Amino acid sequence: KYIEAGIEADKMEDMYTEAHEKIREDPTGEPAEKKDISYERDGDTMKASDGTEHTRSHKITLEARREKVLAKIAAAQAKMMEE
Repeated sequence: KYIEAGIEADKMEDMYTEAHEKIREDPTGEPAEKKDISYERDGDTMKASDGTEHTRSHKITLEARREKVLAKIAAAQAKMMEE
């Protein structure tokens, strides 16, 4: 990424020193502009107002996790009994 932009190691060091100098001059900073994006959940899919989609799993309860583990153990035992 940096090589394509023509930034080498020496130039990179200068870039960071300049950035730190600017921060020391005015450490207050400027708040970033908020993007007006809203999200809608449809099952495990999160649809954003900008058109992107993300997959987010639902949090499962302790009881559901324990049942899931017991099912995996039962499946593994059944597989071992077949052999």
